[in-house]
Amino acid sequence: MSRIQINNLNVWFGEKDERVDAVKDATFDVPSGASFGLVGESGSGKSTILRALVGLVPTWSGDMQIGDLKLGLKRPKAFYKDVQMVF
Repeated sequence: MSRIQINNLNVWFGEKDERVDAVKDATFDVPSGASFGLVGESGSGKSTILRALVGLVPTWSGDMQIGDLKLGLKRPKAFYKDVQMVF
């Protein structure tokens, strides 16, 4: 069973002519109990993916799930007891 699932995640900033696609079709699964490293060059979208996962970026499409919880634009308060961004 996967603890974190990301499928076809797209994240963007801005609208219309000023839209910048920061992440395009990111997909990965992290099994429960596993360690996972998200690696890429500067500006490749690593932090943006994590910001979308924790709810800090509202402009995204695709599917994100942590355990049995499928994520939407809003996160329940209990979510933040288990998931936090470490800067």
